[in-house]
Amino acid sequence: MPFFQQLHIADAHVYTWQLTETVAQLSAGLTLSQGEEERMTTIHSQKKQREFLAIRHLLQQAQLPTTALSYTPEGKPQLEGACISITHSHDFVMIALSPRPIGIDIECCTPRILRLAPRFTPWQAPLDMDEPTQIQAYTQLWTIKEALYKIADLSSVRFYEDLQIPHYQALAPCQQALIIHPEGDKAYETQSFFGEGYIWTVVSEQ
Repeated sequence: MPFFQQLHIADAHVYTWQLTETVAQLSAGLTLSQGEEERMTTIHSQKKQREFLAIRHLLQQAQLPTTALSYTPEGKPQLEGACISITHSHDFVMIALSPRPIGIDIECCTPRILRLAPRFTPWQAPLDMDEPTQIQAYTQLWTIKEALYKIADLSSVRFYEDLQIPHYQALAPCQQALIIHPEGDKAYETQSFFGEGYIWTVVSEQ
């Protein structure tokens, strides 16, 4: 199952690809530029090659030329005429496009998140919350923070301290978030989605 879905969220468009194909199958139907071909030769992991090709299929779904995508020296994706954010986890690759800065992150729900939680959030699950719900809640928090981190684009940002969800409500689809910065705090809206054992979140400016 290749192209999975397209969603329209406010002024953003989100495209999702479910990776089931080989590199050869994904290459079929794609015409890469010389620069893209050269970049492919530097990617040694087949998984990352498949993600690279899926991203270009998603750009085609968005009716954009694959050459419109480039990367800053720091590795941040950028797009001519729009803002873009990219995420991938296991079998899914996603891009979010918007006229405004945007961040997106997708994560698979696994018990490992319970061990990592104290490192990235001060929030603690209620004692009466069962483990599957805890896993989902902490995974949601992680996706919010990762999407915030992408939209912040600040090397000085501190993941634990500066990316905040001050009134977090476990598994609520919409949350308010903040990026704390010496030049002034900035508020963001987040929307989370649940399905296929994954959680993904889109963050945009209020």
